[in-house]
Amino acid sequence: MQQAQQAAQQAEQQVQQAVQQADPQAIEQAQQELQQAEQQLQQAGANAQPDQQQQIQEAEQQLQQANQQLQQAQNQSGQ
Repeated sequence: MQQAQQAAQQAEQQVQQAVQQADPQAIEQAQQELQQAEQQLQQAGANAQPDQQQQIQEAEQQLQQANQQLQQAQNQSGQ
């Protein structure tokens, strides 16, 4: 659970950096990190207590927002 949240935060930080750099490779990498974090969150969600479910949903929403940022950055970098 904790691990999944940390993975999500790390992925989000990488997204921010990739977006700032507008570097296609960085964007690609950040996308992979997001997917891994998403998987970890889903696994955590499957085993989570009800009070943790909300934290996980919030983390997933943040990941989705990060994903949208990435896609916008990709469009801007002409990919």
